[in-house]
Amino acid sequence: MKTLNDKMLANAALLFVLALFAVIAVQWYMSPAYSMTNEAVLQKTTNEQIFVLPQQLKVMQLQGNLKEFTLLDLSGNLQNKADFGSYISIPFAEILKSENLNKINKSDKLLVVATTESEAMMAAQLLISKGIANVLALSNSVSFTDQVLTQEMDAARFDAQAEKARYDYGRFLKNQSSGAKKASKQAEIPGGVKVVAASGGC
Repeated sequence: MKTLNDKMLANAALLFVLALFAVIAVQWYMSPAYSMTNEAVLQKTTNEQIFVLPQQLKVMQLQGNLKEFTLLDLSGNLQNKADFGSYISIPFAEILKSENLNKINKSDKLLVVATTESEAMMAAQLLISKGIANVLALSNSVSFTDQVLTQEMDAARFDAQAEKARYDYGRFLKNQSSGAKKASKQAEIPGGVKVVAASGGC
């Protein structure tokens, strides 16, 4: 009886280990395979200008260079598609699916636009990590990209619409001299003689 229990325990332990390895193998198979490491992607995206600014996009449109690009629209809301060589609409959450990557891989030059600039940047980084070259991300949102393509806009407005953080530096940088005076007024020596300014004469 004891030998039978030992065999059952050994078989149960073996089945548990095999099941664990099976789960690990399935997760490894289903996880996306990246062609580049995180460090390589970061180096590529920081060393190279992968953002196309509104001014650059307008110049490319006027010169007819947009016909060389495939536009990858992650929002599906771009109205003005005629200026681009071809157009693909894929949701951000689905760009790493194999069938979608096959569509994207057919493009020699890719422009990515999304609901926000940060989403377009993340998508470009993911595609670069999959080994897809010649990926550029459009600055600003898809709605502003439509305005750039359909209207004549000045550079001041281009800059004003950029999705960048703006800080109220004046709020944080106080006048140091006034702060020093205030500190000197508040500083008192414990147990010392307190001098009080009084008005009037002798």
